[in-house]
Amino acid sequence: MTTTKWWLVGAMLVIALVVLAGFTLGISPKLEEVGVTRATRTAALAQNEVYEQQLAALQREFDGLETVQDELAVLRAAIPEGAALPALIGQLDAIAGRTSVTVTEFTSADAMPYVPVVPAADTIAPDSTAPDSTAPDSTAPDSTVPGTTAPDTDAAGSAAPSPLVTAENFIAVPVTISVTGSFDAVLEFLDGVQNGQRLLTVTSFSSGTPAADTPNRVTGQIAGIVYVLLNVG
Repeated sequence: MTTTKWWLVGAMLVIALVVLAGFTLGISPKLEEVGVTRATRTAALAQNEVYEQQLAALQREFDGLETVQDELAVLRAAIPEGAALPALIGQLDAIAGRTSVTVTEFTSADAMPYVPVVPAADTIAPDSTAPDSTAPDSTAPDSTVPGTTAPDTDAAGSAAPSPLVTAENFIAVPVTISVTGSFDAVLEFLDGVQNGQRLLTVTSFSSGTPAADTPNRVTGQIAGIVYVLLNVG
């Protein structure tokens, strides 16, 4: 082999070594960097999808917040944080105006803690064959102590008070309302009171006998309870 051929072989070896060194020292690290970059990008895209799902869930909750606040406002109007008797009187006057009756008297008793009553399991049903003469008068005042009747019952009729309602935060205020008007108008007022903005539980109702000079005018006596839910949180 001539000297020229040896130089040619040596030059080719040098070129091969240079290419190998360039790949090892230059191209290979860059390829590794590209691989790491791609893996990082894939992980970032996956994390972004998670963030987008969380953001969508938060947006749905935020969209429903206004509805919850509106519902809370309605509930707070029904059971406020204080007695709010002037507002209640205003509501009663509005109902009286719609039903063509006149509110002649409004009184309230001292507030008392709300204590739900749990009915006894061994209550004996009344004898259906017994005479009806002992049946209580529907127009007589209710003997139940105001604020002691549980408002919620289960399917069986037994008391099911919420554990969040306690004597420390739920207050009952007995009220008495007297109205005059026609008998139908008084009944319409009674219905309006029971379905008004402020929650009012009617415990008794009675109507007097019309006077001779006003045969179409009676006096209705309504006893009931309004409630106060204190903000103890």
